[in-house]
Amino acid sequence: MKVGGTIRVPGDKSISHRALILSSIAEGTSRIRGILNSQDVESTASVLRMLGCDIPELTSDFTIEGNGIRGFTQPKTPLDCGNSGTTARLITGVIAGNEIHARITGDDSRSRRPMRRVTEPLAEMGAIIEYPEGKDSLPITITGGKLHALDWDNSTSSAQVKSAILLAGLTGR
Repeated sequence: MKVGGTIRVPGDKSISHRALILSSIAEGTSRIRGILNSQDVESTASVLRMLGCDIPELTSDFTIEGNGIRGFTQPKTPLDCGNSGTTARLITGVIAGNEIHARITGDDSRSRRPMRRVTEPLAEMGAIIEYPEGKDSLPITITGGKLHALDWDNSTSSAQVKSAILLAGLTGR
């Protein structure tokens, strides 16, 4: 018996967030195919648009013209990450190395989820992070700028923490 065909693996949420962010900070044109079009990934696209990136409608095949490594613009409104913790944590890493000031918010469930595991190393690198009094969750305010290298012992095995630090390292001067 001979079997043939094509298998298409569905989009992955983690990779989709990172594809949008990396395409936005790249120089030139990036092509994205097979993105997972979910509410969380839409939150990342929306936040990137608020930061001045030209993100088209998320379809099965589209291109993004990158703004460059420090190409974000000052947002006019708070960056609403909806219910996406990945959006909040990764975008905090990218903003850390950009000379902008942003308030990062989310829905009610985000106000109960910890952010310090991501923001602590970013603050050690030189970003200024402000929390509401007595809280470790959204909303936070971040002022990015010139960062310096650090050695960080990550107490949690979190891809979001590692990605935020790597993105800060890419965008920091």
